[in-house]
Amino acid sequence: MLHILSSSATAPSEDLQEVPRRAREDNLRWLRRNLPKDGGSSIVLVGGTSPTAFRLRVAQSHVRHDLRPSHWSHVMLLGTPTENLAATTVYEINLEAPSGFGFPPPDNAVQEGQLGQYQQTAAYPNIAILHVPVVPQDVLEALRKFKLQRAVLDAVDLLARWLAYVWGISRTSNPLLENFGIPSSAMLEIIFGAAGFDLTPGLESRSSCPEAIWQAARWWYEHYTKQNQAALTGAYYTAHKLLD
Repeated sequence: MLHILSSSATAPSEDLQEVPRRAREDNLRWLRRNLPKDGGSSIVLVGGTSPTAFRLRVAQSHVRHDLRPSHWSHVMLLGTPTENLAATTVYEINLEAPSGFGFPPPDNAVQEGQLGQYQQTAAYPNIAILHVPVVPQDVLEALRKFKLQRAVLDAVDLLARWLAYVWGISRTSNPLLENFGIPSSAMLEIIFGAAGFDLTPGLESRSSCPEAIWQAARWWYEHYTKQNQAALTGAYYTAHKLLD
């Protein structure tokens, strides 16, 4: 069972804006338009259409009060944007790693990919970018330590649990219901927490998932104000819904 707190906000954040795609605009062009103008760190969420993405989106329905599937299947930390945005590094734990998983233990399952792998709107129709008011160097230093500290959060264990679930191995149940977060989200929770920012005030960090981060951006802005912190801000577009 997930232990989730509800926000007291009565309306969604005005600093999280829906920005539709333009005609023939892919995800990279959309992201380029919506990159934060100020300093800080950025998180990218995507909602995919593959069988793995479908399983992840449905699994997260337990984080929603209406039990509808999430718009999101994956979340990643965006590195410093390059002129060729496709070549920009993303730090993640992807359950559909394009180059395979290799041997995850030495880096606590952390992968370094490129943003270009999320370019196609057919594969990733849902897209969001969130601005987190934390110095990027602090987050990257926390990430470096995370790779070496499986005792803090064993992301290799999470990776194995979630692969067993999405692949339907034996009788594996939804890991979220046992408070095992989706690996990439749980990683971000730990590293941002180490840098002084709570990504999901309503949910225990080890149970984190893309939907929980989304809910924090959308509904928990008052909490950050009370903590004398800037809230999450950003832009999103959800073109694909599993239920109307």
